This record gives sequence, structure tokens and C-alpha cells, in this order.
Amino acid sequence: MFFEEEDMWWCNLEVILMSATQDKGTHVGEFREYEKTTPRSKEIYDSLRKIMPAGVESNFRLLDPYPFYVDRGKGSRIWDVDGNEYIDFLNGQGMILLGHDIPKIREAVEEQIRKGAGFAIPTELGLKASRLVCDLVPSVDMVRFANSGTEATMHAIRLARGFTGKDKIAKSEGGYHGVHDQVLWALYAPEKFMGDRRKPKPAIYSNGIPSCLSDLTVIIPFNDLEATEEILRKNASELACLIVEPVLGNAGCLLPKDGYLHEVEKICQENEILLILDEVITGFRLGPGGGQERLGLHPDLTTLGKAIGGGMPVAAFGGKKEIMEKIIPDEKKWPMHTMHGGTYNAHPVCMAASIAALEIYKEGAFYPAMERISDELFKGLKEISQDAGFNVQMSHIGAMGFMYFSDTEVKVVRDALTANWGMLFKWGMHALKRGVLFGHPKGEKIIMSAAHNQEDLDISFKVAKECFAELKKQL
Repeated sequence: MFFEEEDMWWCNLEVILMSATQDKGTHVGEFREYEKTTPRSKEIYDSLRKIMPAGVESNFRLLDPYPFYVDRGKGSRIWDVDGNEYIDFLNGQGMILLGHDIPKIREAVEEQIRKGAGFAIPTELGLKASRLVCDLVPSVDMVRFANSGTEATMHAIRLARGFTGKDKIAKSEGGYHGVHDQVLWALYAPEKFMGDRRKPKPAIYSNGIPSCLSDLTVIIPFNDLEATEEILRKNASELACLIVEPVLGNAGCLLPKDGYLHEVEKICQENEILLILDEVITGFRLGPGGGQERLGLHPDLTTLGKAIGGGMPVAAFGGKKEIMEKIIPDEKKWPMHTMHGGTYNAHPVCMAASIAALEIYKEGAFYPAMERISDELFKGLKEISQDAGFNVQMSHIGAMGFMYFSDTEVKVVRDALTANWGMLFKWGMHALKRGVLFGHPKGEKIIMSAAHNQEDLDISFKVAKECFAELKKQL
């Protein structure tokens, strides 16, 4: 590691389980109970870690003492390989919006597989899906498909550079935009690496990333408008774009305050900086038109993922026609285009799932009930935490939210980093062994689906009370 053990005040969502954040001596019993109910998961983990680093496909999936392995899902529930049932408030980190095993999506996938799994040649399904995206997302005139949020943001940033002819990009501190080299900066780090909170540094997040990329990356402090404006105007002549989420999801669920994003949009327009709104998480989740429709934003480019595929790996980026057409090859020039390609782009099976999901989103009938249940959940969790004597800051919008174990309001990313993530992990583990996956014990957002109902809430509130009671015993 590039930092000292005493610097681990920040409790990164991955490192929280790989470091001394977990004082196993205080809750060995919790792990023993977990181990008793998940023996098959333990067997899989012990075998898999010999041939797969850490026994998981993504570092996020690490869990101390080991992850549980899912077997199936239905509606608002999932079951692990040991037969344990969980109310699922993780929902594939946002990819599941309607619930697990939706008949319309399943049938569309099955029908397309019978026709053929993949061709790497265009199909009419791409036309249908494109029309739906352009109809639903207000700012998107034209769209291209990809396979993950990482791909979508990577291509959107390349397109912004190709259109503007400028090399630098700006991103917000704590903003997560996938795992390509250009955006793995200033997510989380010890404070001495992150710099002043009003002038954040591009703190590197991973080994293997060329340090020279820091010269092309400008960091803004989300929700500090004065500091953001100063940084953007100072670097405007070199900035191709600002990429930002409408809600910072990797910092919990950090909402824009006091018209922050509207003002940032104006600053970008005035300084010829393209605004890329990363709606990989918020797209379709905050309404048919996503966060931009809900918040009244007008980005130049938008990135989409998660819910767009109805559970299948689909992503997209789109925006203004004049920008998107930079992708089209012009043989009279060199380079002749801003490159976008991919064998699996608009994969027909994934497109079939996406069309089925997007048609349901367009109808929109499920949104009011889902948001009512969501509001009730977060209001109830807030009341339960207060009754138990805990200072918990609740932040939510639409069908997503987060609990910060903090004494003070969380306004900016640095506030989120100093919340008690270790306490959140303990609370989450107590809930997990009682059959409720409140986001993820590591600190992932609580994400609702249209399948959640009153019974799920009643069970979840009962479990939440028990969890806070357990925490109180350990204080």
C-alpha cells in the first residue's frame, strides 16, 4: 500500500474489509453465526480463491470473512447457495429496477436466444432500443451502445476530447465513473494525498495507472460552487469536459445542494466545457428520463448503464447530434474519426432485454408506488435510528438512498469520508444474518425496486430495530 496504517481514517468501501477497520475481537460471534449459515459459500470461496484472486470477480464483492454466493432471485428476494433468503436492497448495484426474474424480460431473452446468441452484425433490435433511449432521455439526440458503465464513460470522454480538441477533463472528488485509467483519480485516499478540500488533488486510486494522467485530470469539490467555479474557469481553455453524476453514488447518496449542478451547467456552457452527466446509476431509476429530467439538467452527453439492460450487461452514451457525429469516419481527414467499437455492442440478447425493460420504464406505471415505498423505508429507518439513540444522516432521492453514521449533516464528499463506515458495516452484517441486504454491509447504497412491498418494509423495520439494539450492546 502507498500509505501508512494510521492514515486509514477514511474507510474506503473496499479497504474497509481488507484492513484493520474490522475489529474482529469485538464481534467474533457475528462471524461465527454467519459461518454457520453459509457453509456452502465457504466451500466455494475456499476453492475459488485458489484460482481467482480473492475468490471474487470484482474487488467490490469482497466480504469479511468471505462473500455469500447467490443462487437465484425472484421479485424482491434473492437466495444464496445455502438456501438463505434475503430481502434485496442491493439490486445488482442498481441494474435491477423492476425486480428479479421479470417475465417480459425473461421471455424476450429466451426468444432471442432461440434466434441466435450473437452476430457482431447489426440487428433491428438496435433500432428499437435506440429509439426508446432517445425518446426517454431528454438530452439524447443520438446514441451508441456499449457493455458497461466503464465503457460508456470512457467513450463519452474520448468523444468530448475529439469534439473539442482539448485534452484535460474535470471530475468531482469522490465521483466514480468506472475503472478505466482516466477516471480512477480522487475517489478516496488518506487526506494528505487528497489535498485541500476546496482545491482537491488528483489522488491516484490504483497501481498500474500512468502517473502522467494526473496532469490531464482536474478535480472539483462537489457542492462547493465557489471553489468549483474558480477551478473550472482557471482550466477552461484546456478542459474538454466535466464528467459528473447527478447524485454522487460512490459517496453514499450525496445530493446536489442549492442548485449546484444548475450553476455548474451554466459555467460549463460559458467556458465551452462539455458537460457529461453520468447517469449509469440514476438513469431510469429516478424516473423515465433519469436524473436530468428530475433535476432539470441539460447535459451535452449522457452515459447510461445499470438499469438500461433490465439485468443484462448493457450501457450507452449519447447526446447532441453534432457531438455524436464525430464518431462517423471521414476518410478525407486523419485521424478520420473518434473511435468507438466493440464486438458485443448492441448484443441482440442484451438488446432484447433492454427493449423489454425500456418499454416498461416508458409506460412508467410502477414509479409512484415504488417511490412511495422508498420514501416510507428511508423515513422509517431514520425514525428507528433516532429512537435507538444513533446519529444517522439519511439521504435519499427516488428509489435510492444511504445512511451515514455521522453526527453532522453530510454536505460534501469529505463529510461522507469521515462518517463511521465501520459502524455501518457492523449494522449491515447484523442485518445480513437476519435476511435483509440493506445495500451491502460494505457501504453500498440502499436501492429499491418495483418489486418491494409492504411486507418487505415490515420485515426490514423489525430487523433494523434488532440491528441497532445489537450495536448498542457493543458501545
